[in-house]
Amino acid sequence: MLLNKDLKEAYKDYKYLLNRGYSRKIALELISSRYFLSELQRLILYRCTHSDNEISYIQSKISTENNIVVDGFNIAITLINILDNDNAFLCDDGFIRDLGLGKKKEDERILDILILVSEYCVWKKFSCEIILDSQISNSGKIAEKLRQKHVTAKTVNKADKEVIISNKTIASNDFVILMNSSKIVDLLGKMVKDSYIKLVKIPEDLS
Repeated sequence: MLLNKDLKEAYKDYKYLLNRGYSRKIALELISSRYFLSELQRLILYRCTHSDNEISYIQSKISTENNIVVDGFNIAITLINILDNDNAFLCDDGFIRDLGLGKKKEDERILDILILVSEYCVWKKFSCEIILDSQISNSGKIAEKLRQKHVTAKTVNKADKEVIISNKTIASNDFVILMNSSKIVDLLGKMVKDSYIKLVKIPEDLS
């Protein structure tokens, strides 16, 4: 069973080690060995568990500004996994993440999902620019089709670096981007909440 009592105990121990300053890799190896975790269970801990300091730091950056830059592929891929009911979780820092590791980055629904994201931004009165990584197949075509729909979009060589240095409020669920951006917004979380979609919450829903 993917979500069980052992995983809840593993979460507590893993978080304890993170709070004590252990590296993620070393802490995860220790906990995985102790609780005999599966690969998916390891991913849940790795993607969804953060130290108390990391959580406070991320939450302190949440902005109410309406001029935002959207981390296009990360947001779109996680939305697709949510719609597919494919291992997407509300993590302990308040942000939604999946376990797909980008496997759906060439999914044909990416364009439609990003159009949906842009329409949501209009509805919520966000002025948004969608950033796409040029190294991902068809990103140029997707950006062009978005622009044809009057959506501000562009491709860049390194999307994570581009959104971080934009000095605007960043809509992403990528941990590294959240940690290194000065201002962030949980656009994905807002969309899911307004769609009345319920996700497994880590650690509350572990049993």
